[in-house]
Amino acid sequence: MAEWDQWLQQEGRGGPGEHVDLRIGDGRVHAVRFRGSGRVPILLLHGWPTSFLAFHRVIEPLQTLASEIVLASLPGFGTSTQPPGAWSIADSARLLVDAMSVMGHHRFLVHGQDWGSVVARAIGAVEPDRVIGVHVSAGLRGFMAESQADEPAWSRLRTFAVDGSGYLQLQSRRPDSLAFALSDSPVGLLAWQLDKYQLWQGELGDDFGLGIDFILANATLYWLTESTGSSMRIYSMDAPDLDAAAGVPTAVSVFGHGDFAARSVSSRENNLVAWYPHDGGGHVASLDSPAELIDDLTDFINRIGVHT
Repeated sequence: MAEWDQWLQQEGRGGPGEHVDLRIGDGRVHAVRFRGSGRVPILLLHGWPTSFLAFHRVIEPLQTLASEIVLASLPGFGTSTQPPGAWSIADSARLLVDAMSVMGHHRFLVHGQDWGSVVARAIGAVEPDRVIGVHVSAGLRGFMAESQADEPAWSRLRTFAVDGSGYLQLQSRRPDSLAFALSDSPVGLLAWQLDKYQLWQGELGDDFGLGIDFILANATLYWLTESTGSSMRIYSMDAPDLDAAAGVPTAVSVFGHGDFAARSVSSRENNLVAWYPHDGGGHVASLDSPAELIDDLTDFINRIGVHT
């Protein structure tokens, strides 16, 4: 806690990105835009309990690949809001596609990790003519192992189910009850997030392989925006019945810890054109394996022959 207090006392360090707050219908989408010199706009989508901050280590190298990099906060996370009423993964996908339109991007590539992978795949399904390609890491629905035939991902998933899946039950069935507790205690919120990192990351060390600045900034973002409860509702959202993600070229990077994607499932459920296995790394590859993630994205872009 003392370290968090010291971190908060720092002078502000503004980054080079342009923060935008887009009002679309009854919702809001927060995004950060970075200009690049590459061929294609790239939309980057985080998971839970991370945020757009999880991509800070890949921005600079991506600027040679992307004409613009867009870091978007998923609806319900940070200052991106979900409109009132029933809400689904497909609704999040459409809202983010509308946000890309407002920013001037008719066609783009999307990368997602964790829940970002689910939304990225849905974007490809609901707007296949607009999505050049989908790349994921820590892929969930549409990518995860389903049986013992899907080794080694199945063994990792089975171990996780026994040792670490309790939070899934709470966040999918009782998110509001848990949110009251976490929103009442910043220390409790930080501890809850750290617990998830230690489940998913390989070489933990003092910073879980993620960086102390990220850990503290990310917890602060959730705390100040009071988005803990709304972010957890993603666990109970309906996902669309996607037919091989509408044929959009898809690539999967699989890292050694906290990644349960299986090639057989990914091939069956998507138009899989590239598979990138890695022995090391963890669930948040953009932070603990940025060089490998950039290499994979570079190869994927070259492989599909990007034309905007």
